[in-house]
Amino acid sequence: MTQNRNILGREKTLEQLLFNKEYSIDYYQREYKWGERQIGELITDFENKFSNDYEDDDKRKDVQNYQPYFLGSIILVNKDNQTFIIDGQQRLTSLTLLLIFLYRHLTNDEDKANILKYILSTQYGEQTFNLNIPPRKDCIQKLYKEGTYEINENDDESVANLVERYENIEDQFPPSILNDEKKLSMFVDWLQKKLVFVEIITGSDQDAYTIFETMNDRGLSLNNSEMLKGYLLSQIRSSDQRNKANSKWKNTVEKLIKSHKKHEEDYVKAWLRGKYANSIRERKKGAEDKDFEIIGNAFHRWVKNNKDDLQLRDSDEYYNFISEKYVKYSRYYLKILEYSEKFSSKYETLFYNLYNKLTLQNSVILAPLNDSDTEDVVDRKIRMVSRYLDIYLVRRFVNGKAINYNTLVVGLFSLINKIRNKNIEDLKEVLIQELNNQKEKISEIVNLKLTKSLNRKIRFLLSRFAYFIDREMGVAGADFGKYIRIKGERKPFEIEHIFSNNYDDYRDVFPNEEEFKDKRNSIGALILLPRGENQSYGNLPYKEKVQHYAGGNILAKSLTKKCYEHNPSFTTFVNDNNLNFKSYDEFTQKNLNERKELYKQLAELIWSEKNIENEMNS
Repeated sequence: MTQNRNILGREKTLEQLLFNKEYSIDYYQREYKWGERQIGELITDFENKFSNDYEDDDKRKDVQNYQPYFLGSIILVNKDNQTFIIDGQQRLTSLTLLLIFLYRHLTNDEDKANILKYILSTQYGEQTFNLNIPPRKDCIQKLYKEGTYEINENDDESVANLVERYENIEDQFPPSILNDEKKLSMFVDWLQKKLVFVEIITGSDQDAYTIFETMNDRGLSLNNSEMLKGYLLSQIRSSDQRNKANSKWKNTVEKLIKSHKKHEEDYVKAWLRGKYANSIRERKKGAEDKDFEIIGNAFHRWVKNNKDDLQLRDSDEYYNFISEKYVKYSRYYLKILEYSEKFSSKYETLFYNLYNKLTLQNSVILAPLNDSDTEDVVDRKIRMVSRYLDIYLVRRFVNGKAINYNTLVVGLFSLINKIRNKNIEDLKEVLIQELNNQKEKISEIVNLKLTKSLNRKIRFLLSRFAYFIDREMGVAGADFGKYIRIKGERKPFEIEHIFSNNYDDYRDVFPNEEEFKDKRNSIGALILLPRGENQSYGNLPYKEKVQHYAGGNILAKSLTKKCYEHNPSFTTFVNDNNLNFKSYDEFTQKNLNERKELYKQLAELIWSEKNIENEMNS
């Protein structure tokens, strides 16, 4: 413990930092800015650290012997009878979202009551959230009580980010922990007791900001990319070559930073993993980090230690490593990045994969690219691999399998090694063979049912159906983005239940209410409607609301007779693909089963392995 005037610094666990505490932020503090990548990395780090100590036969008391995880310093200032966060808002806000998620999934009442005190507490008889930030209160309240929040036009940037980051946690939290009651409780124990910070408390804003500036603005250490550049340049003997290489490196970094300030290091990780990593850590306690993990943590050191494998043996090879390989693959990376973030029908699956949180796609797609590939071949390889990944992911989640980073990393690393440097014909054969060997099949979509955790994925599937039909029919302005909530979009399409929520409307269709509720959430009983329409007549009986579907997207409209009248582009599409579209005056169990089969037909068209060959030949 150190004390200097009114400055106090000491180690604190998460329990000591948040349990029954209340913090505020000043009006000048920046918004909550954390993105999907930061949340994903935090969850991955937590899982890896916890799993490195966890054994199946451990008891909860054994957590006291697990290794701690240091999460940096938190700078606070006490003034006006409140404690304000000067540095640490992003981490504490993200941890609050994680705690809310864990609270909602714990089943033990005692554990739930305990963790709740990290989220809210009672001060002077009034219940307040531990992060007491008024503009965010309604959002946090809804997430805590219901696990969801609808963004409205009055919400600020922080609220939109809170909702998206909570959705990221739902998508990325490891099922191996979430679905094991004992393991989940022990993980929560570990968070409380083993997550460690250095809490620095001051009595004035001036002291707090002096500390903040000293820690962040002075003596900044070089990042991994800068250290790698320094090492590579130091191995080039010719000053002329060294200057040229340095200039090319700087120009590349400027392009990467212009795209996104963090993509400088993200690019190098993706490139080295995709093109050179030969090993990955075993997923068991005490296993050592291998190529894949070391590149993620300290790629500058990995390159130096593996220079022979990288064929870095003389000055010219170091020069070419920068001027040819580093520069060339950065162009491919930026292309992948551009179309992952901006929808284009030509590169659609890049966008879909990023929407489904596949952050590893950059490494996988870079793997088969060769120095000698023409731009056309590179383009086709990018689309072939991203198409494979789209099929692979969708097959998994319609079969109830997780698609988060830790579940996929070993399998995708194996794929990287199978496709690395393959010519385009061999690449096609490997990708199709991998899909033929995949146990999960798209036909299982008929058994898919809507749950809270699957809402986002099912909306994605229905949006894919609707956009696919629009595009194949040649609808002017066909746009996948209108169906899915993309950042900044306030009125996305929502899932509409074809059956109303009133069992009395369907007593002659279903033998009991339990079966009615089960069938009501079946994939075949779902369509998409704009949010306002969904809310205005969504709970009417089918016979009353089906007439409103006639003006909707083709997925909804196809339930009505009007869709089949004077609509040659639709009937041609249906006949060419032998699809079982039908209109229905009423909607029964038989009709539901027909609709499920129709969705299976659409899925088998959209996620067919034949589409990989189509990408190769287009």
